[in-house]
Amino acid sequence: MISLEVRKLIVAAHDNGMKIQEILKTFQVKKTAVYNLFQLVKETGSVEPRPHAYGRKPALNSEGLMRMEQLIDAQPDITFQEIKDQMNLQISIPAISKIISGKLHYRYKKRRYMPANANVRTYKRGESYGKSNSQT
Repeated sequence: MISLEVRKLIVAAHDNGMKIQEILKTFQVKKTAVYNLFQLVKETGSVEPRPHAYGRKPALNSEGLMRMEQLIDAQPDITFQEIKDQMNLQISIPAISKIISGKLHYRYKKRRYMPANANVRTYKRGESYGKSNSQT
C-alpha cells in the first residue's frame, strides 16, 4: 500500500507532466498501483484510500436486535424457532442462539425442578420413584 504522502507526490508529478515510466522508477511503485491511484482520483477526487467493508453484513441491524429483545422480554420462554418465525428470519437456529447470547447477553438457565414437557411425570418430595431397594 502506498502512503498518503507518496500518493500526493505521484498525482502531483503526473499533473506536472511526468511520464508513467519515470513515476514508476522515481517512486518505486508498480504500474497497476499507479493506474489504480489515478482511477481512484478520477472517481472520488481524492487520494485517500477507500474505506474497507470487511466480512459479512450482520443478519440483524439494531432495530432487529431491539425487536428480538422485545419478543424475549414479552415471552421469556419463547423458543428459537418461534423467534425465527415471528421475525421472518432467514438465518439458522444456532445463529439466533449466538445473537441472543452474544449480542443481547441473555443466558439460558435450566429449570431443574420443572418437567421438560407435559408428558413428564413429576414427583413430590419424599416419594420414591424407579426401583426401590426394599424387598416386599
